[in-house]
Amino acid sequence: MQISRRRIVAMLPALGLAPALLAAEEPDWAELNLSSAETAELQRRAQKVIGDARVLLELPLGDCPPALGYRPQVIQTPGFGDLGRAGPASQRPLPSTPADLCSLSIADAAELLRRRSIGPVELTRAHLERIERLDSHLRTLITLSAERAMAEAKIAADDIARGHYRGPLHGIPISIKDCIATAGIRTTYACRAFADSVPGQDATVVRRLREAGAVLLGKANLFEMCWVGTSEDGDFKPARNPWNSKYPTGGSSTGSAVGVVAGLAMGSVGSDSGGSIRNPASYCGATGLMPTYGRVSRGGVSEFAHSLGSIGPLARSAEDAAILLAALAGHDAADPLSSPLSVPNYPELIARSIRGLRIGLCPSYLEAAGVDVEVMAALESALEVFRSLGATVRDVHIPHLPYARATVWTILLSEGLLTHFDLLCKQRDRISERLFQGLAVGMFLSAQDYLRAQQARTLIARQMQQAFETVDILLMPSNPATAAPGTYRSAPTDPKIARGGESYSTPSNLYGNPAVSLPSGFNRLGLPMAIQLSGRPFDEATVLTAAHQFQLATDWHRRRPNLGA
Repeated sequence: MQISRRRIVAMLPALGLAPALLAAEEPDWAELNLSSAETAELQRRAQKVIGDARVLLELPLGDCPPALGYRPQVIQTPGFGDLGRAGPASQRPLPSTPADLCSLSIADAAELLRRRSIGPVELTRAHLERIERLDSHLRTLITLSAERAMAEAKIAADDIARGHYRGPLHGIPISIKDCIATAGIRTTYACRAFADSVPGQDATVVRRLREAGAVLLGKANLFEMCWVGTSEDGDFKPARNPWNSKYPTGGSSTGSAVGVVAGLAMGSVGSDSGGSIRNPASYCGATGLMPTYGRVSRGGVSEFAHSLGSIGPLARSAEDAAILLAALAGHDAADPLSSPLSVPNYPELIARSIRGLRIGLCPSYLEAAGVDVEVMAALESALEVFRSLGATVRDVHIPHLPYARATVWTILLSEGLLTHFDLLCKQRDRISERLFQGLAVGMFLSAQDYLRAQQARTLIARQMQQAFETVDILLMPSNPATAAPGTYRSAPTDPKIARGGESYSTPSNLYGNPAVSLPSGFNRLGLPMAIQLSGRPFDEATVLTAAHQFQLATDWHRRRPNLGA
């Protein structure tokens, strides 16, 4: 059958919903040929989508304007601790094997490169050889640019030999999520419709990394159009969890997280509209930072939802994430929503003590969202580490935080349909059935639903801002469970909250504040667990400082999966 918005209105009574939920009937702007099975699946999905939109009717939104053109506001508060400077890198022996080179942090490799103890060519070659051995199984890269990477490494080697050392990313091999434009290298979005798309120019973040001297190994795997997981029978295969390939990686920046943990890239750049950096970082044991909305330019990046997305680093440590962010951040005329605020020296600032840091917990939300027993135990252990470092812990209450997931999903589906409407209607044979369903379900949402969600965003952002006037950091699990189904200490007490990464990741997408996921232990199956630290808008320095000091006191981020190579 053919289906249009007009026919969707006719479907609503079968779902137990009133046609008035949608705006007044519009012309047939989308004629889609659907089988009976596809129609049934769309109706099933629609029940949840419209249910989420309906939930927002409960909120007191009378004085909340829609957050259109949203920009996070800086909160001026006294700082904490004394600013310290990082000491000189410790002297260490030259790694004896390529495997050793591939296990280096960016910070350590940068020091060895600066001292000319190792060279960019051997460092890049070691990673390419490891990719050749392991990536047919892990699938971290969609496109490998081996020849170009070696050419870039040779240029970096020549520059360093002449004394033109550009900084801690000079000669460092990295990957880029395959939704970020790279001149001369295809950018596929893991979608058949773009399988042969080769941009003519780099995205701003790629240009900045090249200017910093980084070596681009290739384009990292991802969910199709940053939205739905790829499948084994599709054109683009899913990345595999390096700790146990039976379990998922999280998404959508899958190849980025797997690659840095498996030693196939020293760092990567991903995007995050609803947890897409932090969720795979959590499941795979990486450190993943979503910066403040507007801190990093999105020029040349295709996002699923333009009003929620941020570009940020995935790495093996907070220190490495700080090095990457220092190169990525800054205003860009190509992104009118990028912030003109100056960029701090993150690698220097993270050396501060966190004595006096105020960490906030939201017990009511932890109870509402539900938490796996082992994940909660790891969070409680992390709290003890922070206390031992001089931080204080206090409870905070953010009344309408349970509505964050429904708000984000309503915005995501509305903006995703708008952004990718042509794919849905004109290139259906070139997208997966999963993506088709994931886009088409947005047709059940009205403009009123979208505006109400943007009002809810204003409400929740106000309440989060109030919380950050009393604390420096909010601490939560990154996910309620690990990549394996967990044993919950208690079921979620609030039906608005689904078990899944979005329970804890979506609040920061709404508020637009920085949040980092970092490893906090391993469960009984040997899978990573993670905590999430979020901070005030544009205060990535405090978030990274807390994460770095935690990692100096623990070794979870240094654990590596046994990949037999």
